[in-house]
Amino acid sequence: MSSLHHRPGINYPDKFIYMIKTTRLFTVLPMVFAMSMPTWSAQHKPVQSPLLAGAESTTPANMKHDMNAVGELAKKLQAMNTVSANFSQSTIDKSGRPKVEKGSMQLKRPNQFRWNITSPFNQEIIAKGGKLWMLDPDFKQVVIKKQNNQSGPTAVQLLSGDASEFLTEYAVTRMNYGPEVVYTLRPHKASDLFEMLEIHFSRNEISAISIVDSLGGKRRVDFTQVDLNQPVDGKLFEPDVKTLEKAGFDIIDESGV
Repeated sequence: MSSLHHRPGINYPDKFIYMIKTTRLFTVLPMVFAMSMPTWSAQHKPVQSPLLAGAESTTPANMKHDMNAVGELAKKLQAMNTVSANFSQSTIDKSGRPKVEKGSMQLKRPNQFRWNITSPFNQEIIAKGGKLWMLDPDFKQVVIKKQNNQSGPTAVQLLSGDASEFLTEYAVTRMNYGPEVVYTLRPHKASDLFEMLEIHFSRNEISAISIVDSLGGKRRVDFTQVDLNQPVDGKLFEPDVKTLEKAGFDIIDESGV
């Protein structure tokens, strides 16, 4: 197991060391997985969509479901066979302090993705073939889990999974804001993932995803340098676990796959 900074004269049990090493990994995951897409940046000035205008108080019961919007959104999402982009993921914690994470992402249908955080720390989340790898280079650790319908950013599910099937669970509406089109999704039933999610397109190119979670938190991810339907190297979705292990990484396989 990789070394940690110990206080002199104290022998920490292996279980305690493991808990320390996994703390950052699993405190970061809710940011990525329940949207996991990201929150407001204090410097970001998005269009005045329902999310900004206070529409989070609207309930599914009084929200009109637009079947045309559902079909249109499903068509746009399904047309994205591969996506490469940079992202800036923003959140505001309970104390009101903003937190911003930046990195790059690649997606490929069906259900393959790589979410690579490069700032303010390094971390990768990769999925393919029913497995999901969480790599933490700083702690030299890889945690492997089974990939399922809930084990990925909501944005990833939308962009790499079956959008038509996913959208059956939500009431969908559409609004135009100049060159930007915003689709708003609300679950038909109470959801632990989110109360409202918005998918933003600018000139028919996906530009942002924002979310209000079940606790009222707001998150947003903005995409730049978006590249659609271009060849993506399949090796991005195949972490070389043996090489990582030789490099001193701890491999924790909880996938059962």
